[in-house]
Amino acid sequence: MDHEKVITIAILVGLFGGLVGGPVASLADYYASPEKRLWLFMAPEIIGFICAGMMVHYGKSKKKEKQEA
Repeated sequence: MDHEKVITIAILVGLFGGLVGGPVASLADYYASPEKRLWLFMAPEIIGFICAGMMVHYGKSKKKEKQEA
């Protein structure tokens, strides 16, 4: 598989899993303590935002490569 496709798939999985999975996981364990629900929400959100940052960085680097060529 192409290196670029692997990176794109990893970023999309991280975005979906992080930004959508966090609230779903938090609601799934509704009767947990507030601290546990906060961490169930925050951990995937952090992963999602890291993937969003990677997506922006990767997009800018690809744009720069095309301008130089």
